[in-house]
Amino acid sequence: MNRLFASGLLAAALLLAPTLAGPAVAAPAASPSPKAAPTITARGDIVFLGKDPWSPSGPLEVTVKNPGSTAAKGFFVLRLPRNADLTLGDCRTVQGTPRTWVCGGAELPAGGERVYRLVVASTAAEPVFGVQAWGSVAGRDAAGVTDEFSDFRINWPDRTSLRLRATAGPVVNATTTVRVRVTNTGTFDIGGYAIVITTPTGVRVAAPACSDTGRMVGVGCEILRPSGLADGATDSFDVRLTVTGGTKTVKLSLAPANRYTNKDTALTLRLSGAGGSGAGDATPPPSAGPTATPTPTATATTSTPDAAQLPRTGVSGSTLGLIGAALLALGVGLLVLRRRLLRG
Repeated sequence: MNRLFASGLLAAALLLAPTLAGPAVAAPAASPSPKAAPTITARGDIVFLGKDPWSPSGPLEVTVKNPGSTAAKGFFVLRLPRNADLTLGDCRTVQGTPRTWVCGGAELPAGGERVYRLVVASTAAEPVFGVQAWGSVAGRDAAGVTDEFSDFRINWPDRTSLRLRATAGPVVNATTTVRVRVTNTGTFDIGGYAIVITTPTGVRVAAPACSDTGRMVGVGCEILRPSGLADGATDSFDVRLTVTGGTKTVKLSLAPANRYTNKDTALTLRLSGAGGSGAGDATPPPSAGPTATPTPTATATTSTPDAAQLPRTGVSGSTLGLIGAALLALGVGLLVLRRRLLRG
């Protein structure tokens, strides 16, 4: 009888043991070894490219710091992405590494810093708009010890809207003056734009000076307007034309064409002794160039991946099953024991 009672208790203990035991405690992860403080650090500021719309450029400011307790020379390593180049700065190229430079080298006192001002320009073959890329900088001391690289963003100009208007005066002594008005109808300032004047035989642009890039291939004149234009502001200037051989027709358009989202960016003027005026042509807006990168659109979702679900807490169904089986075994053992006692 005692053996039967003990066997019942032993069965219950064996069934309950896995349930009552607590979860295993993971061993604490080894803490990483402390890293030595860098001798020279460097950080680059965001770059906005602008001005010449065909090859926009912009300033890059790099701050070099000496966090040490003694004076040291502060260098920095600069890396630029594809389609970007360094056009101005106290730097030298790193042999065998494309678009990488070592710059600076001024003596920095303990805890001191210095700001270096460089110029970054786009080298894309065609104008691109609304895209971003990343460059990086890292501090370096005179012994060549280099800190970790930190990224900075480079913004190409965004697509926007400009409105073109022009009025031509009468042709007098084979000369006429065209008053051009360009209004920034976008929501942000722009760094510059270009206007293209397509001229037929007998018409020539006398002023202002045409760009010498060769993009017009002798069919007209491209005038760069690199000055900034605030949103809502109007840029007004005169174009002087020489006209021979009677009435002529010229076309004016804003460039690069793939930048503008509105329709009134081109117009046609008829030059004669009576003068003329023109508003923007109702032409469909150009599509984005093939080099433009569309901005991805985030898609909302309500499903949660299994890996992201919170861990379950409390007693599970399997745990309750084990407890029930243990109680049942204990009850059977006690019932048999009671019957043996009654028979005895």
